[in-house]
Amino acid sequence: MKLGNRFDPADKIRVWVDHPFCCICKSNQNCSLHHIAGCKSKEDSSIYNSSMLCHNHHKEADGHNTASNLSKAFQDQLREYTYKHIQKQGYINKPIDEAYNTKYRTN
Repeated sequence: MKLGNRFDPADKIRVWVDHPFCCICKSNQNCSLHHIAGCKSKEDSSIYNSSMLCHNHHKEADGHNTASNLSKAFQDQLREYTYKHIQKQGYINKPIDEAYNTKYRTN
């Protein structure tokens, strides 16, 4: 499967290189970036749509991307963690990030 909207490799390094563990369980086993809101639209390639998850939590999160009733609270939890992490990094927003934040950020 090829994802439609990938994260910018430079953004991945700037934001996640020092965070090689799952944001839910803190495991560092088989972690990878997850698209919080999926990857259907262009703004979904924003680094704000990423969260580092272990293999088990990544599978769980992928399930939430398809179950609309359960997904909002779970996605909001991941999104909040990502926002806090990105703020600590001193990352400078790009136009794609502003578009994503406008679409998904509620506060």
